[in-house]
Amino acid sequence: MPNELRRRRIVILGARVQLATAVADVVNLSRTGVLIQAGQDLSVGSEWPLVLELNEGALMRLQRVVRSTPVQIPLDNGVLQKRYAIALAFVRMSAEAQVIIDQACERVELNER
Repeated sequence: MPNELRRRRIVILGARVQLATAVADVVNLSRTGVLIQAGQDLSVGSEWPLVLELNEGALMRLQRVVRSTPVQIPLDNGVLQKRYAIALAFVRMSAEAQVIIDQACERVELNER
């Protein structure tokens, strides 16, 4: 696998997700998972329900936390807000859900050309 290329990640501006009972911001999306910024830390290896709304449809999936890193986000007034960059991997994707993710990734890739 060391020679295998990483899958492309796409930025989805203004996208939000509901992770359990909290709302978080989407940083980027790939065909295998999503990177979000949230207000609370999550344990690596834990699994969480997530609702991701895309133009192609809404997905309600189980996600596994693969990384959680504290980040400082500058606010307009210069204050730094503590957030967490959380990488989530899709777990047990249905064929239908994978089609929705693939379509979202392809739509953004086409718009970037």
